[in-house]
Amino acid sequence: MKTATVRQVRNAFPEVLRHIQNGESVAITSRRRVVATLTPPAAGKPAKRTRLWATLPARLTELKKQPMLAVSGADLLASDRDRY
Repeated sequence: MKTATVRQVRNAFPEVLRHIQNGESVAITSRRRVVATLTPPAAGKPAKRTRLWATLPARLTELKKQPMLAVSGADLLASDRDRY
């Protein structure tokens, strides 16, 4: 495992990132104590991504089930304006 100080990570992040992309873990130290570890993602497990467009119809149906305001926007503005 490679080690890097906080300053090294801040000033040379592309180099640290290159080590991580090559499969190495990098321990980040501050005052000689390890405060974090950057590791590459598990091999063979791509990050799960949801397609927003695929779930859009279901999400819209859920939104329609929620109660709407009993007062229109124009009525809200009128009542707020009448207060002053």
